[in-house]
Amino acid sequence: MPPARKPDPRRERTRKALVEAGRSLFALRPVDAVSIDEIVEAAGVAKGSFYNHFVDRDALVREVARLARLELESAVGRINAGVTDPAARTVRGFCAAVRFAVDDPADARTLTRLFAGATSPTSPINVGLAGDIAAGLATGRFSVPDVEVGVMTVMGLAQAALSRALDAGAPPAVDIATRLGAVLLRGLGVESAEAEVLAAQAADQVVRTQF
Repeated sequence: MPPARKPDPRRERTRKALVEAGRSLFALRPVDAVSIDEIVEAAGVAKGSFYNHFVDRDALVREVARLARLELESAVGRINAGVTDPAARTVRGFCAAVRFAVDDPADARTLTRLFAGATSPTSPINVGLAGDIAAGLATGRFSVPDVEVGVMTVMGLAQAALSRALDAGAPPAVDIATRLGAVLLRGLGVESAEAEVLAAQAADQVVRTQF
């Protein structure tokens, strides 16, 4: 068996520069409006270097979207550690998306532009959410027709909340998370009064407070 190839620091720096350039540019303009020439110029690398790492612009787009979503998923995992109620987990994850818009607007804007496939319950990025929806259905906490409808409900509102929080900034983000979080839970079948309490708690603990 041949020995494992040692990491090439220069190659890794080039890839990181391309990804960071893509993140910055995709946050400012639609993907189709960003050329590979602009990406390599922003990264400070030769155009030929781009193709050593990505077969085309779409491959870079997928990598940028993957990294941004991983960052958000990591935040969701932290704020839901130890929380078992599917309704609380779902609205806290929703609030984490709002907080993400406040803390990391560039990546949040990238996610809003690269949301393709985000509403599919079978998408790898939605495994945790789909599990929470399934648990909510199994325990009677949620009353949506199925997991797919639940995931679509959450992701649709999350997209709207991300966009609104990006426009509004930090102080209004708590109100956005509170109001839309309650709408989200009611849409999933949680009784109205409880939905408002859970949403207010999640917005206060996740959006108002640093996690």
